[in-house]
Amino acid sequence: MHYFFEVSNITKTFGSKRALKNISMNLRKGELISVVGHNGSGKTTLFKVLLDIYHANNGTVKFYENNFDLKNDVGYLPEQRGLYNKTTIITQLLAFGYLKGKSKKELLPKIDVWLSYFGLNEHKNDILGSLSKGNQQKIQFITSILHEPKLLILDEPFSGLDPINVDLFINAIKDLKDKGVSILYSSHQLNTVENLSDRLLMINKGEVVHFDTVDRIKDKYTYKLKIINDSLTEEILQSAGVIYELKDNVYEIALKDKQDSQQIVDLLPNKFSEMFIIEKPNLENIFKNVFSEKGERNAQ
Repeated sequence: MHYFFEVSNITKTFGSKRALKNISMNLRKGELISVVGHNGSGKTTLFKVLLDIYHANNGTVKFYENNFDLKNDVGYLPEQRGLYNKTTIITQLLAFGYLKGKSKKELLPKIDVWLSYFGLNEHKNDILGSLSKGNQQKIQFITSILHEPKLLILDEPFSGLDPINVDLFINAIKDLKDKGVSILYSSHQLNTVENLSDRLLMINKGEVVHFDTVDRIKDKYTYKLKIINDSLTEEILQSAGVIYELKDNVYEIALKDKQDSQQIVDLLPNKFSEMFIIEKPNLENIFKNVFSEKGERNAQ
């Protein structure tokens, strides 16, 4: 297995505050990993340790990519925008490209391609502050990819975007991944995370909760049976000792495993059900479970 980088037992503190504790993870070449956690969980701190902006108290970060340069081969889109409102777009894009070792001759064609992709070509000589927040985010994104990085780190890239522009970003990210770029990003849009990620790193209070594919993480949590059956009563379910909710005549029953639905069927006097649906938990359910006061009580 060819890793782009590997993080081993990273701990980072700021005075008495611990931001990261024994974080271990890796990113494969050409892989896309999403980092999920509530605000203040340590996502941005992890990114800045990888970028050598912060130095870890303990642990190691190892890059395995040949001829990799941490300055010129990384693209970084920070959560807080770092552009200049009173400077023209073309000037800023060129300046950021120069900082990554690219020439004007190399940069101009790429600038035209990306501005056209985002529908901003006619604004290249406008000052950044004249653009909407969503369009400013597009320019910030372009600065992170213009130099064709090998590693791309995106901290909340969809912030301030409407659904159409989110799709533009997603398609651009997919295209970069298909071209072999290794990508690490964070997002609170869990439906996008679920559909876009090869693997998921979930962090809570600076510690790893899950690091795996979305499907394997889902398998660790309870399934849900939704059933409408005239013969099913709360007394039957209570006698069976199962956890359930009744919502608009639909019984929602927690299952440790989807095969446990047969236990419910066996209890029914009438075997015909108007509704009988087994659902895997979605990522939003898991997120709420992990970050609720109950913690991970429902995890197996």
